[in-house]
Amino acid sequence: MSTNDKYTRDDETRFTLRINTEILDKVKQQAQKSKRSTAKEIEFILENYFENKNKE
Repeated sequence: MSTNDKYTRDDETRFTLRINTEILDKVKQQAQKSKRSTAKEIEFILENYFENKNKE
């Protein structure tokens, strides 16, 4: 999928998300501890979720 967005890689997709503020604050805190951006922390959490779900 090719995009006209010069800031988004071809293997990534932009996605707007509404999220509970308290949850986002927790994600931001964890991202800071992990030295990741908030977006990359959300991606990391989702990857772990699906990896663990597939093990069930």
